[in-house]
Amino acid sequence: MKRPISLLLLLFFFCASSQISKRTASIIKPLEKTRLFYSSDDEEIKKVEELLFKETSTEELLYLAENGKNAYIKVAAINVLANKKEGEKMLDVFKKNIHSKEKLAYRAGCNVSDYLLPVYIFEAIYVADNFSEKEKEHLHNDMASIALNTRFINTELLEALTYDLPLDNDNYTKIRKLVMDTKSAILLVNLAKYKNPNDIELIKSFGKQAYPAIKKFPDPKFLPMMKEHINDSSDFSFMFALSEFCDEEAKEIMLKAIEYNKKFKNEKDCGGNCLPFLYQQISVKKCRLYDSVLADLWVTDKIISFDILDAYEKTHTQKETAKFLLDGFLKPGKAEVIAVNAYDTDHVEDDVSDEMIFDDNLRLATLLEKTKRISRETYEKAVRNSLQYLADLDLNRFISKLKDNDSVLQNRDILLGRVRNNENAYSAISVMDGLKMLKDEKLFSEGAAIIISRKEEFKESPVWEKVYRNFIKENNIKE
Repeated sequence: MKRPISLLLLLFFFCASSQISKRTASIIKPLEKTRLFYSSDDEEIKKVEELLFKETSTEELLYLAENGKNAYIKVAAINVLANKKEGEKMLDVFKKNIHSKEKLAYRAGCNVSDYLLPVYIFEAIYVADNFSEKEKEHLHNDMASIALNTRFINTELLEALTYDLPLDNDNYTKIRKLVMDTKSAILLVNLAKYKNPNDIELIKSFGKQAYPAIKKFPDPKFLPMMKEHINDSSDFSFMFALSEFCDEEAKEIMLKAIEYNKKFKNEKDCGGNCLPFLYQQISVKKCRLYDSVLADLWVTDKIISFDILDAYEKTHTQKETAKFLLDGFLKPGKAEVIAVNAYDTDHVEDDVSDEMIFDDNLRLATLLEKTKRISRETYEKAVRNSLQYLADLDLNRFISKLKDNDSVLQNRDILLGRVRNNENAYSAISVMDGLKMLKDEKLFSEGAAIIISRKEEFKESPVWEKVYRNFIKENNIKE
């Protein structure tokens, strides 16, 4: 019996290997080695896919997509099938991988994510240039239908596709049953899209996990639950759900959420930026009912967005707006200025430059410029306040962005005080960089004299002493 069995095994392996040509086997050879991740930017992978596109038959690609030795070979074949516009073949591959738990580590830019293989097949349709939008929609609907109607549901796959599942009555019943059977908070989001009042209690039963679903189905009946669980407001999903409402009851909850989160505004878990994050979560939907709530955060916590300032100007006199700005600027600490809502992804790139988004000194200088237009007196007081609370390393950049040396020079006492009273002699050198930008020889000389008077402090570290020596040499200062 051993001989027939051996012959059968030999025949099996021969048939398997004969599914692809020697040339195709040679092309995919580089993908057989172990990889940390798959990347479309990888030159070796790009070369393999180009050769597969030019030299490999559709039948071979289909075989590799279904039976490749590893996920990288399968994905390369899937990409080529997509680029060849083999939609029906991709549907076949999707069907055969519907229960696959195989995952691919895929890198996009600096991020590496694990993709379930059938999810990758689904998303490969998106990136393929050869399919029309209508064809993509048709293929995705077919794949979603396959995923929902297979005998044994792959819950992980459906969760990954939840934002792409088509909304129709047939799917509703299936998704509701899946939510009840699997207790999947991700599929609950899809169920919430149907906005069926009969699902409200089911959604509530998910507790803290319900907020993403409430965001999709902002029914007023959820507000009492949210009011009762105000401690959840430190979770961004709670605030995003609440921001979908725009009425007095929701406003009351917003106020409670702000008071609750003020307790944690300086904690390290959000880098000291809890309130700015909360501010943007509240304002993301631009509900004008919340404008006064957000405006109050300028007066109490020195946080403001250009959008809220513009709205305030429209409903107040120039004198009232000037007082409003001054009240905020006179608060201790550096102003937190928001140019564009970080969560409003549709407008982040359209409305402002990258520099405005990432440069807090430019944002502060822009706020001061707006203040000057409203009141010169308020502006000058605001500049003075700002100079007190800037970080040492920010001073020169702030001066360059403000472009108003005369107003800065009116505050010589503050500038020299920052050199004289700085806890760190090394940081005082950074302040001198700002003073140098002002091109006032007398001011710079006075600052340099203070640096020299602190000469002994620089001996605490060889690095500090070297910085001191370079400062003296570069500026031709006599000790």
